[in-house]
Amino acid sequence: MLFHTGLRISEFVGLTKLDIDFEDRRINVDHQLQRDRSMNYIIEDTKTSDGTRPVPMMDDVCDCFKHILAVWPKPKVEPMIDGYTGFLFLDKNGMPMASLH
Repeated sequence: MLFHTGLRISEFVGLTKLDIDFEDRRINVDHQLQRDRSMNYIIEDTKTSDGTRPVPMMDDVCDCFKHILAVWPKPKVEPMIDGYTGFLFLDKNGMPMASLH
């Protein structure tokens, strides 16, 4: 999926359900998920101003996201990072995956 979208790993792991637009077949990229030196999760702007962009979804990427959402485990407690929820990629502890995963 990274190859077909050009997303940075921190943008990819920061994706939420609201970032995926199946109707217009695009991924709305306007943030990235990072961990600071204390290993706390933080949401940051994209790396550059050009990084904030809509990314078109090809058929295979769209199918992958549909599958991810179909099997997405509903966490007991929805993690919230700087006001963002609905992260698509969670670790075994129910927290968003970070690029170090």
